[in-house]
Amino acid sequence: MTSTVPPRPATREEIAVLARNAGLDLPPEIFEELVQAYGNIEPMLMRLRRSRDRADEPAHVFDPRKFMPETA
Repeated sequence: MTSTVPPRPATREEIAVLARNAGLDLPPEIFEELVQAYGNIEPMLMRLRRSRDRADEPAHVFDPRKFMPETA
């Protein structure tokens, strides 16, 4: 069994870069909320599996036409 050490938490500067890259221009009070929220998001990000390629799992496709009534 392999164990992985979780990466260190993101710094305020790194969160600011992420916000800028997302096109966000936040006032200071909203940026503070983002920093606090990111502390809750980061553990969830660590749980995402990263060792798989996109092609390893089929896409889930929903086709609503299959549930439409047939027309005469």
